Amino acid sequence: MLEGPMTGTLLSSRREFLAGSLAVASRLAAAPAIAEGPEVLGTRGVIATEAPEAARAGARLFQQGGNAFDAAAAAAIAACMLEPQMVDLGGYVACAVALEGSTGRVRAIDANSVAPAAARAGMFQVLPLAAGPRGINENEYGCSVRDNANVYGPLAVSVPGTLAGIGVLWERWGRAKWPAILAPARELLERGFEYGGVADAIQAREANIRKYEPTVRHLMPDGRVPRRQDKWRRPDMEKTLARLAAAGWRDLYEGELARRVADFVAAAGGLLSRADLAAFQPRVTAPYETTYRGARIAAAPLASGGLTVLEILHMLERFEPLGEDDPRHWHRLVEIFKLAWRDRLLYLADPDQAPVPVERFLSKDYAAGRVETLRAFPDSVDRLPAPAAAPSPGTVHLSAADSEGNLVAITISNGGWFGSCLTVPGTGIILGHGMCRFDPRPGRPNSVAPRKRPLNNVCPTILRMPGRDVACGMRGGRRILSVVAQISQRLADYGWTGRQAVTAPRLHVEMQEPLEVTDSLSAAIVEKLRAMGHAVNPMPKSTLYANAAERLSDGRLRASGDVWAAGV
Repeated sequence: MLEGPMTGTLLSSRREFLAGSLAVASRLAAAPAIAEGPEVLGTRGVIATEAPEAARAGARLFQQGGNAFDAAAAAAIAACMLEPQMVDLGGYVACAVALEGSTGRVRAIDANSVAPAAARAGMFQVLPLAAGPRGINENEYGCSVRDNANVYGPLAVSVPGTLAGIGVLWERWGRAKWPAILAPARELLERGFEYGGVADAIQAREANIRKYEPTVRHLMPDGRVPRRQDKWRRPDMEKTLARLAAAGWRDLYEGELARRVADFVAAAGGLLSRADLAAFQPRVTAPYETTYRGARIAAAPLASGGLTVLEILHMLERFEPLGEDDPRHWHRLVEIFKLAWRDRLLYLADPDQAPVPVERFLSKDYAAGRVETLRAFPDSVDRLPAPAAAPSPGTVHLSAADSEGNLVAITISNGGWFGSCLTVPGTGIILGHGMCRFDPRPGRPNSVAPRKRPLNNVCPTILRMPGRDVACGMRGGRRILSVVAQISQRLADYGWTGRQAVTAPRLHVEMQEPLEVTDSLSAAIVEKLRAMGHAVNPMPKSTLYANAAERLSDGRLRASGDVWAAGV
């Protein structure tokens, strides 16, 4: 239980919450109804994300007069309640790209985690590549780490950026009161909800979860793996949300919650300190921007994934577009993705701490040089060797738009399922594992260093085109970058709706094959790719969800995705 000087305030917060819920219910009864489904139209605002209850939480803010930023913040907090395997309030990253309708200005929020001040290169014992099951280290870095200490447990914890990013998004551009942002999530916990996919993730991570008693108590209150239909309420998280409603989001960084988090991690053997939390400040900055065939595109800056997506689009722009029924289009994507991923994995890192030539990689001239060989030999297949990666589930993406011209794309993440698998006792806060986003091997651009930001793959993106503005993004680890590039290309080249662009067939490949395609890509194209010399595998699309929100020039709003959208 959360106890101490705020106990009276928490009780007061709960009374205010219950009274406020009754008042909100009365107002909502007179408000326009929420429309929901895989694609929705709206006049006030629309939002798309993976969990239907999270989308509804955002739509409720539109009903109450909130804007796209309020809706995105409320839906993101709700997602942290519903899908803690994907993201929790202790998640390591939040990254957003926001379009201000009143000014037309686009800004980015970088709430990527930073390594603790006590972190050092070589803090993890790197081992030769182990035989047997492959995890993050084996798949992404070509090595093993003793005890997977950078993935699970206290040393895997860096400064959690998720709540700070959500808080700054609301604080900078929202207009609802902070307790109203938390109210839908608090009501979810008050009612309880089925475990659903959380139960599947618990079963998959059970061996790691059982190493940490507070996490067992939180995720498995009966001591067993729950069934999908079992009901869950997260009582410790109820107390945490009450505290945050009373004290504000900064309590996780400067207040009583910060003390609890830091002291617990330190006692468990981690490096995160109270000073690390207090020093953390999300950055509101310019996104990386470019043009692509008449579209103006803004994407997340380093150490997130926008640079790679823009480099892919610059390379595609050197060719005349082909239709998706042409195998040459898919072959071209494969070869361009390989080039972009080589640049990403060999050179990119936190530009504040590594010599990253950002302007070079954003240059259209550089992109032209990268595809010279492909232009000269358009049917060639690059077979240079490189390590292959596996998916890393643990992310949520949200896209929102409103009638005032505001758009926001925001991605939040634990990293992998349940992140570090550490839960702070009495709070329900599951901590992400930002340290595994660093290369554990010293001497590389993305190696561990104090107060450094790890390279990550989230890539919220906004496109401004004649006739409409679109916010989009995806969850799915490294596949995010390939798919966001495809969504952006389809929106600009084909004029497709968001729904068409996010649900069409997908392709992913990194530095070497095999490439992956979704089963919706026609068998004829797959066979043609194989005949050209490509190694093709199926892509597991089941949790690799994308979505988009659009504002059309006539004022109509539209949101859609692989799973759910809601609007008013």
